[in-house]
Amino acid sequence: MNQPRHPPRLLVKAMTVAFGTVAVLLGLVFIVVTLSVRNQVRQTVASNLESTQRLFAAFETRRQHDLRGQAETLADNATLKAALDTYQTETQANLTTVRADLLETIDLVLDRAAARVESDAVVLVDSHHVALGAAGRMADRWPRNRHVSLVAGTAPGSTANFDGVAHMGDQVFRVVAVPLVLEETAIGTLYVATTLDQNYAQELDRLAGTRIAIVSDGLMIATTLAPRASRQFESALAESLPVDGAIALDGESYAFRRLVAVGDTVFYALGSIDESSQAAMRDSMRSLALIGVLGIALAGVGSFWLARTLSDPIGQLSSSLAEMAASHSVHARLPPTGSSLELDTLTETFNDLMASVGQAEAETEAAYTGAIRALATALDARDPYTAGHSDRVSALSVAICRQLNLPAADVEIVRLGALLHDIGKIGVPDDVLRKPSGLTTAEFDVIKQHPVLGARMLRSVPFLAPHIPIVELHHERPDGRGYPFGLRGDDIPLDARIVHVADAYDAITSARAYRAARPHAEALRELWRCAGTEFHADIVAALANALPGVTSDVTTHAVLDQG
Repeated sequence: MNQPRHPPRLLVKAMTVAFGTVAVLLGLVFIVVTLSVRNQVRQTVASNLESTQRLFAAFETRRQHDLRGQAETLADNATLKAALDTYQTETQANLTTVRADLLETIDLVLDRAAARVESDAVVLVDSHHVALGAAGRMADRWPRNRHVSLVAGTAPGSTANFDGVAHMGDQVFRVVAVPLVLEETAIGTLYVATTLDQNYAQELDRLAGTRIAIVSDGLMIATTLAPRASRQFESALAESLPVDGAIALDGESYAFRRLVAVGDTVFYALGSIDESSQAAMRDSMRSLALIGVLGIALAGVGSFWLARTLSDPIGQLSSSLAEMAASHSVHARLPPTGSSLELDTLTETFNDLMASVGQAEAETEAAYTGAIRALATALDARDPYTAGHSDRVSALSVAICRQLNLPAADVEIVRLGALLHDIGKIGVPDDVLRKPSGLTTAEFDVIKQHPVLGARMLRSVPFLAPHIPIVELHHERPDGRGYPFGLRGDDIPLDARIVHVADAYDAITSARAYRAARPHAEALRELWRCAGTEFHADIVAALANALPGVTSDVTTHAVLDQG
């Protein structure tokens, strides 16, 4: 007797013809070329940073020379010198009024000077390094009568020019200082200050074509690095980095070089090795492509047969799975491909699994719905006057949902939540729940506890969790006068708002021991009268539009009654 022939194992087919040798060869070549390219790029970036350093030095020298020339021109202003000299003389004589006029003159001269100087502030200090006035975009950072300390260079107040930095509050300035000399005596100093801020760093970035970092007293004050890379570079500086080298920032390799140090402020240029290597890698990949062509040709014949052998059945299986997913059906069965033992075993196992899922889903849904209906029936059984109330409210709520075009999943939550909305009344005593006459205030307070009681009951059953907001909040009102929490407006979930309107409509159109049922038209008028206070108007409108077409498995006299 012939034994049934099984398809060959997928592993056997995959191992007979493979790209192993070619893949290893290409991998080794790729690694060697990548390391070589990165090393060359690292050297190129370092060389570029060295060029940047020279360019930066030339740029800064020219900038500072220009500013110094402008400052020296301003320092020769006879009006400014005279005002400063007179101010200092009058200060000793304590002539307050004259001093105020002189300060006004100084401010006027500085304002005119600031308009002609390419800087952020022009500042005048006296021989004691106290600011007497400032003009320019950042003049507010140089308050009058505040002592100014400069870092590095020649001490201010001498007859020599000064080039350094100044810390004013949280701002750092690059400063050119020129003394004001009257009869060969320095009577004060004129500062031309440029803010070392983000704009300054971006200008250097555009000029040098590299990332820029400006660090003062160990803190990053301006940079064109990304925020995370900036923080990492600042932390690395705290560990005393060398003048130049390489560093990993935010998963990217950078070469860096110190451009210049001015006092406690240091300028760095950084170049991304990874970014710079991309172009070189593209060129290398073109060369590798030529090598790869040969490898592909050697493995082409075998791989073509293997690819067809594997791809056709896998494609068939994938198409079947896609169709099943699109139909959302767990009952369809996938046909075996017959191409390999593994695929056929996988297909059969998947079919068995989906059959089990379908059966479990059906049983769960049946148990779920049955449990909810049992709870609703148990409640209705306590009061013959409210029999069928939960079913009618559920049908009305579903109709409202459809008028509002809610998704099917949300409609299902509302449908079952409406069946349970009054489940908390199980905990209300019979003498209150079934009282044939009006309730006292105390009895009504007992009734008002049923949303909280119902929610407490459902919290012990995990699969009922989506319906708890309906049970707990279906008596809340837009005006905040509802219960149990007094929520207002849109703070009330939409599901609870829907059931609130459906519940009220059914209550009005249903007979009670102490009153007769009211007709459909009268019930709608009552709902519209209270729209905006007790009920949400858009829900009432949805109910009014839905009522002519509402159907249910139960007798809903409130729906069928047209007034």
